Amino acid sequence: MQVTQALAELATLGATSGGIDRGLFTPAEHAARTRFAAWARALGADVTQDRCGNVFARIAGSEPGLAPIQCGSHLDTVKDGGAYDGAYGVAGGLAALSMILTRGARTRHPLEVVAWAGEEGSRFPVGTLGSAVYAGLIHYAEIAELQSADGEPFADAFAGPSGALAGVPVRETNVPPAAYVELHIEQGPVLERGGARLGIVSAIAGQRRYAITVSGTAGHAGTVPMRDRADALAAAAEVVLELERSARAIGDCVATIGTIAVEPNQANVIPGVARMRADVRSGDDATIERIAAALYDACTRIGERRGVGIAVDETERRAAVAMDAAVIETVRDVCRALDPDAFVLTSGAGHDAMCVARVAPAGMIFVPSAGGRSHVGEEHTAPADLELGVEALANALVALDAAFAKN
Repeated sequence: MQVTQALAELATLGATSGGIDRGLFTPAEHAARTRFAAWARALGADVTQDRCGNVFARIAGSEPGLAPIQCGSHLDTVKDGGAYDGAYGVAGGLAALSMILTRGARTRHPLEVVAWAGEEGSRFPVGTLGSAVYAGLIHYAEIAELQSADGEPFADAFAGPSGALAGVPVRETNVPPAAYVELHIEQGPVLERGGARLGIVSAIAGQRRYAITVSGTAGHAGTVPMRDRADALAAAAEVVLELERSARAIGDCVATIGTIAVEPNQANVIPGVARMRADVRSGDDATIERIAAALYDACTRIGERRGVGIAVDETERRAAVAMDAAVIETVRDVCRALDPDAFVLTSGAGHDAMCVARVAPAGMIFVPSAGGRSHVGEEHTAPADLELGVEALANALVALDAAFAKN
């Protein structure tokens, strides 16, 4: 199986003028899971699914009863997303499995490739949905009644025409793997800037999200003197810049305010309300606490000085997740044998590996993203790097089978 060809085929499913749109349990995403199951069966794998829509492709090992060595990623996309985010880890997992079988290698553990459901949270409002349920971080009952963006309950969507795959058995229980490794594009510029073709992920960054509401006083743009204004947007602009300054000063973190909605949003009216959403991430939870404290402090100071109210509400909290030391060591050895310039880095983006890591030793392999761009239609990774990543994954799966010999 050739990974670049597989990715090209998947890219036709849900293609839009701006990229790819494959929300969970839509016809395009269902077609992608169907394609995955067909490819897996062609390799001789047994294919099953669970009630979340996770699909598992397994090749038996030589010793019955052992938990699988597992890899995988997701097939859903953000709106107008790219062809590589998630899909590469799924197609690359099958390509690695094909490579291992072609070489005639036989592992003690079963080898399993997983297409995790709903990682992006772009249709149902929970990210890493399938892997979170698999790892027991969320109970199935909590998501069964989740409403999609278009008003469909999760359980109804799974039972509908774009939900469960026909002819694929449904697992009622899941057993954690002996080890897990996820192949993914970096989605940032670090590898490309560092001249490496492979990256070894040491941790997945923690994340906080905040809803910030600035309440000022609307007024006529031509009649209210500057000294008498309580301009919500001007205060919001200060918050944006103060958060940026804090992140740069603290270091080892990123902070973003990517959306602002202004009321009444008229050119000749002083803004009375500004609503923003902030995203803060770091591989170190203590660093996140520092930048969160700086955000609250800045909002208090700016609000008092400008005579506006600023409310900050935390809407999401995810702790940083360290990858397993033994998996990191195995992945590092494999990657540096193929690319002496490979280095260790932290993932700023969330991945299914952060959920699986709660129940099993986990790690990740990155390949570069051209220009550091992702979640856009222009997302790209050089074909040679895609192939090298598959080789690294195949070698890692075999090495993990030996490293976790007692599992």
